[in-house]
Amino acid sequence: MKKSLIEACLLAVLVGTFAACDDSNEPQQPAVVEVKSVGAYFVNNGKWGANNGSIQFYDYETGAVSEDLYRLANGKGIGDTQDLCVYGSKLYVTCTTSSKLEVLDLKGRIIKTIPLTTASAQPMKPRYMTATGGKVYFTSYDGTVSKLDTLSLAVEGSVVVGPYPEALTSANNKLYINISNYGKGSQVAVVDLVTFTKSKDIEVLLNPYNQSLTVGGKVYFVSCGTYDNPDIPAENRILQTLQCIDSATDKVTNICQASFISYYDNKMYCIYADYYTPDKQAIFTYDLNTGEKTSLSSVNISAIQNPAEINVDPSNGDIYISSPDYTGAPGSVYVFDKNGVSKKTLEAGYYVAGVRFLQQ
Repeated sequence: MKKSLIEACLLAVLVGTFAACDDSNEPQQPAVVEVKSVGAYFVNNGKWGANNGSIQFYDYETGAVSEDLYRLANGKGIGDTQDLCVYGSKLYVTCTTSSKLEVLDLKGRIIKTIPLTTASAQPMKPRYMTATGGKVYFTSYDGTVSKLDTLSLAVEGSVVVGPYPEALTSANNKLYINISNYGKGSQVAVVDLVTFTKSKDIEVLLNPYNQSLTVGGKVYFVSCGTYDNPDIPAENRILQTLQCIDSATDKVTNICQASFISYYDNKMYCIYADYYTPDKQAIFTYDLNTGEKTSLSSVNISAIQNPAEINVDPSNGDIYISSPDYTGAPGSVYVFDKNGVSKKTLEAGYYVAGVRFLQQ
């Protein structure tokens, strides 16, 4: 009987590595086996307090989207799902309200549930993850970044980085962490990976939030600013902006207005979607070599009601745009090829927040 793609990927771990959560894109040794994506996990946050967060798998071979893998495999709901990291032969899932980190196999079966509390028994509320060097690093609302060893599955330590840390990435043996401070922060914290201590804060625009990735030693992230809020005088507004930190110098550069970003083939794929100005929504690529912006005019971005994330499949450039339905209905994931030609629309779960690719 033919094995499923997830089962095949479990076998492929013997000869290769999955690194969907490793945002570094740093130069690597040539791979022995060509890596390709065989499917994608949908991360559905769920409605607050409703225990309907979920993880679905979109199987490229069959074209089918699964029901909630966690519930199917374990007979119970996961609670909420904030972020998902595919690394090695495991899935790592942060659950903010539930204050736990779930370690799962690729089919969603529980390997270990890690409750996360502070020394005073308060919930840490984990947020976003990145992985490198056999460790998964995650931010938490107690103001820390923690380090999880992927072999022992033990949390090896935490370091205080600042209030309400959000997305993070690694570059040049350092972690770069967006310090949102609930919309009032304007720093990216830097942690030395060798000593696992905080070394500095880098001043950036207001409210660096949930977008952060590394390409060629440079950290790209979005600062949300004040949004285009009409209650704020126009001259005082700070629009959502893609910024870059060169990890060699820690110099900050402003690039362009953007809300969500993903990388493919030396281009940043960007969506600009400000809550207050839906008429200004745009999707485009930014060439990291030339600085040229090119509209993906074949994508009718205005027809996507609530663009909440853009993810590009690293193996073929297919574009996935997540769109939650804030009325409480299941969300959608829109799929386009790398040129913006529509391929299909898939039904996701409640409050879909992003896509993570499974590679073989």
